Amino acid sequence: MALRRLTATGPQLGGDLAAIIDKWELEVLPSRGNARSEKPQLERLRKRLGKLTTSMLAPTDVVAYRDARLREQASAGTVRAELNLLSVILGHAISEWGVQGLRNVVRDVRKPTLPPGRDRRVSELELQHLLMAALQTPPDRPHEAPARGLAPLITLAVETSMRLGELVGLHWDHVDLKYQTAHLPKTKNGHARTVALSSRACRALEELAVERRPDGKVFDWARSDSVSHPFRRCVDRARAQYLQRFAEDGVQPDPKFLADIRFHDLRHEATTRLLEAGLSISETASMTGHRSLAALQRYTHIEARKVAQKLG
Repeated sequence: MALRRLTATGPQLGGDLAAIIDKWELEVLPSRGNARSEKPQLERLRKRLGKLTTSMLAPTDVVAYRDARLREQASAGTVRAELNLLSVILGHAISEWGVQGLRNVVRDVRKPTLPPGRDRRVSELELQHLLMAALQTPPDRPHEAPARGLAPLITLAVETSMRLGELVGLHWDHVDLKYQTAHLPKTKNGHARTVALSSRACRALEELAVERRPDGKVFDWARSDSVSHPFRRCVDRARAQYLQRFAEDGVQPDPKFLADIRFHDLRHEATTRLLEAGLSISETASMTGHRSLAALQRYTHIEARKVAQKLG
């Protein structure tokens, strides 16, 4: 797809931003590991900013986009991701395509401040309750079988620190149970990596290997967002069983037990456990896929008492 070269009497040199986004989506997006999540972002950018010509695009346009998205209750992280993607597109158009009259104006705009990172840890007891609930038939839907693979998925998440999308996209061709590794050719940051598998992770995979899918995928889910409802129901079921047991014993339950748990918290917990197990920062990063220390630190919440034990 060629960018339109228009004269200054009509739309300015380089055409409009929609043409640049279209070209980037066609030529660059397929090679990026997080292409699926970036498609909706591209559509929003195209819809809001696409009609602007390259020489007209100004920081105030990006500011207006940022503020409009925040008024729509988009999270600070989501808006930052969209602005970062726009910056990548503009930078690529300037350096690789030589688009005239274009400037990376995103660099001049303040991005929304991220809220403090979540520090929700998942205890071993909470994990046990989740795994039991994942294997049970829902009591309110007695004819519905447990979600196949949900328990192994939870185990792998907390044992490997792999992202949900990486787990859902895992293929048996990339799993080596003999050498306890799983290769991820496509990841969120675009860099392939090979993850070490613990003995517990291998056992979880062996359970699934008994009945393999004909397409070679490890899990049944087509997309990561398909896991949201089964996992939410699993959490609710596990917490209900926990509360019922304490009610029967006449004991006050812990109000925080299994409360406010998201699937991504399993990755937080896994990353922290890797560091607490003695892995170095570089070894942990090879498992998690983080490209910088700052990014890795946002996911680590090591218990101070465990550090104190090492200090003696």
